[in-house]
Amino acid sequence: MNLLKTFSKYAVGSLLSLIIGFASTMILTRLFSTEEMGKYSMYAMVGGLIASIVYLGLDQSYVRFYFEEQEEARTSLLVRCLMIPLLLTAVVSAVLLMANGLFSDYIIGEESVVLVLLFAVYIFALTMNRFMLLKIRMAQKAVAYSALGIINKSFYLLLAILLYYMVFNGKSWALIIAATAAEMVMLSAAFFTERKTFTGRRREAASSSKQLLKYGIPFLFATTITILFESADKIMLKALTDYDEIGLYTGAQSIVNLVAQVQTVFSTFWLPVAFEHFNKDPEDTEFYVRVNKIVSYVMLVIFVIVLAAKDIIIYFLGPDYRGASFIFPFLAFMPVMYTVSETTVLGINFKKKTGYHVWISLACVAANMIGNFILITHFGATGAAISTGFAYVLFFVLRTILAGRVYPVRFALGRFAVCSALVAVMAGLASFYSVHWWYLLLAAGVLSIITFLYRDVVTFGLREIKNALRKKRG
Repeated sequence: MNLLKTFSKYAVGSLLSLIIGFASTMILTRLFSTEEMGKYSMYAMVGGLIASIVYLGLDQSYVRFYFEEQEEARTSLLVRCLMIPLLLTAVVSAVLLMANGLFSDYIIGEESVVLVLLFAVYIFALTMNRFMLLKIRMAQKAVAYSALGIINKSFYLLLAILLYYMVFNGKSWALIIAATAAEMVMLSAAFFTERKTFTGRRREAASSSKQLLKYGIPFLFATTITILFESADKIMLKALTDYDEIGLYTGAQSIVNLVAQVQTVFSTFWLPVAFEHFNKDPEDTEFYVRVNKIVSYVMLVIFVIVLAAKDIIIYFLGPDYRGASFIFPFLAFMPVMYTVSETTVLGINFKKKTGYHVWISLACVAANMIGNFILITHFGATGAAISTGFAYVLFFVLRTILAGRVYPVRFALGRFAVCSALVAVMAGLASFYSVHWWYLLLAAGVLSIITFLYRDVVTFGLREIKNALRKKRG
């Protein structure tokens, strides 16, 4: 129940973020055209890619060595992990300023020094926020972590609306400036939240820079390739289509991102809990099996519900984005496969076999690039979604297999494979057909099969709810 209590703290914040994200999707897709949304999407995508490079994997080093340091040395560990990424951020910004014409033309289709200056601030804020949020997350300060996410999303939405009406009248600049400012506001709030840890008593971290880099560098390649894997769809859409297709695809992603809130809250809660449990009792693998079953069932049920309701959900987007209903079914594989793989991949990180992440990411980015090249030419943005969905299935399979080699855990993979095949059929049909009565019957049947196969999870959940209610009455 302690785990559920901790998770619920993150879940409340995630629910508020979900509501704000839902409002943002409804409002912004009605204010901005698919073309302008496509330009902003390129700005955010490239920002995330460059930020992943300048981290040098030291964000993962911070997580790995956090519990090995005494409490008074953890701030020193944070500073040590931050120094090189900040230096690299300055170098990258200088290079982009020298090539501002080429860079800005790729992002928004026009030359602009102002865009590059904004981008420099953006990647600085992304880098700082990555480490500050990790600090808060590893300390399991669920309320503070959730509040910062809410501040970021709320400020972004409000400023984007304000700039739309007062200055830019539908141009992507409103979104770009709002996103950059929101990251800076969140960074300021994070520093204020953690101000005591930077001014209090501190001792030097035992982990050397060499140790941190040795552990983190493999993540540099893995994370960068993973971001390329996640961005391959938009990169190929940019190369083979236009900003309108990217914008339509972004609209579909905004729907999937609502589902991804579950992924975010689980990953945020799960990583420190898993590492702490491993440090206390590395032989207790049943703990990970139980969590894997619960997460698998919840994500599969959400997937089926979203697919069955796709033609209703799409009306929350602006009229220009209606075509996204045939794009997001396979995109929904992203949060499902990623979230479930977070429970099966742990062995790689526990045993410090971080080089495996490189091979996993390389295989997935290659598969996604090839799939996108073939399918986009035939099906446009829908083809990109199908390729990305299956690439995430490969991502799950490789993470699970390689982690099992170094830290064997008897996960219930058979039932998950059956259920994944069933929802893949549903996603395939939803990518080309509107929802009719026969599809709703299919969804009900698949949901029944999933519930039957995971009946132990349902029984456990009902028992925990009953116990909680009994305690509350008592």
